[in-house]
Amino acid sequence: MENKGEVDVNVLVQLYNQRLATLTNQNVLLEAKIQSLIKDFAEERKRLIEQNIELQTHYESEDKYQEQGKD
Repeated sequence: MENKGEVDVNVLVQLYNQRLATLTNQNVLLEAKIQSLIKDFAEERKRLIEQNIELQTHYESEDKYQEQGKD
């Protein structure tokens, strides 16, 4: 190289491609983590809703039993 201030275009392109690949891989990994969290959240939400319904049913039946006992 004649001038030390110049950059070899091939080196620049190679470095650019490496960095782009690294960032793309990181992006895919983060997207996978987000999808996993969304799935886990949906499953936990469903479980809590089912548990809530079960508890409501239980307490409603207890209330009816107590009301029948008062009569």
